[in-house]
Amino acid sequence: MGRRKRVAEDLPINREEQEEWQPTGPCRFQQLPQALVIDILSRLLVKPLLNCRCVCKSWLSIISDPQFSFVHLPKSPIGILINTNPEKRTSRIIDYTQIEESADSQFHLEKMRFSTKNSLPPLSCFELINSCNGLLLLAEVGPNIDGPFPLYVCNPILGEFIALPLANEGRLYCSFIGLGCSAVTKEYKVLQTCGDYRKDEDGARIYTIGTGVWKSIGKTPQDFAQFAPFNAVLHGALHWLASSGRTLELINAFHFETEEFRTLPPPGSFTPFQKQFKDCLKLGVFDGCLFICVYGYDSSKFDMWVMKEYGVQESWRKTLVVEGLYPRQLDNDVYEPLVFLRNGEILLSYIDWTVVCYNQEKNASEGN
Repeated sequence: MGRRKRVAEDLPINREEQEEWQPTGPCRFQQLPQALVIDILSRLLVKPLLNCRCVCKSWLSIISDPQFSFVHLPKSPIGILINTNPEKRTSRIIDYTQIEESADSQFHLEKMRFSTKNSLPPLSCFELINSCNGLLLLAEVGPNIDGPFPLYVCNPILGEFIALPLANEGRLYCSFIGLGCSAVTKEYKVLQTCGDYRKDEDGARIYTIGTGVWKSIGKTPQDFAQFAPFNAVLHGALHWLASSGRTLELINAFHFETEEFRTLPPPGSFTPFQKQFKDCLKLGVFDGCLFICVYGYDSSKFDMWVMKEYGVQESWRKTLVVEGLYPRQLDNDVYEPLVFLRNGEILLSYIDWTVVCYNQEKNASEGN
């Protein structure tokens, strides 16, 4: 006999008391102002939030509203996406983990799994491009697809997605893709560069979700990267490192509100060597600031520079030196900081599909 049943049998409750406990009217929670309901729902983890979609139509409407993400994300514990089984391109899934810290310096992991069977588009193969406010940009890849790759914008929490029309219009290749959001209008947009190497032409196009069409916005900067960093959207702009060391600015940006390309300065102390060899650098966003990780010949450590004031070169600060990491074996085997925990440990990504925990006092990393 279960504990819950034994307790119910032991309680001396008469019929009148039992009837008094039964709800006699509408749920009081549903009588709360909608603003208060939104505030309560916005404080939930993703997993219980998914269950709340099934409670009533009004909650489903609130959670499904695209504007809800702007309220939920600032209050939600940080989450980590891991694109699992990178070698198995025919079986792609994404693991999502939210991290809850407690007062005793421990942390709890709330795990979810997104797959093509439930939350992702029904694709046999896909590449995870980048993320913005909980939305994912996916590119369909495979031996039968000879670029440009079909693109999908997906909300894995709601299990919803849209397929974008191809933007090539006779172009032979598409080299750069990135998802972002306008800081003013809150519109989601996809940036894509298309070109024809026979004519030595490169042009940029922008797709605003909901319009159904791509719009040409002119030529791209000369030092355009081939891939966008996964975590590099900040202040309504997508950031990436220039593809060569010819430019002194080093960092390019595309602002989705103005639909313009700009440049940002690197730390003033950076040497020409650091600007030229991009495989020694890693760009990303952490805690509302741009950061650059600098990797040298010793693959067991890196320096982290943070731009404290956006766009101001003098605000770059070296905030962290991480040592004692397992040596890298390949050029792209880099570590990148993800989360700074209250107990002083740091969660790092390794090769973009493994997470390790780094202890600053012990100068050592352990796999998770």
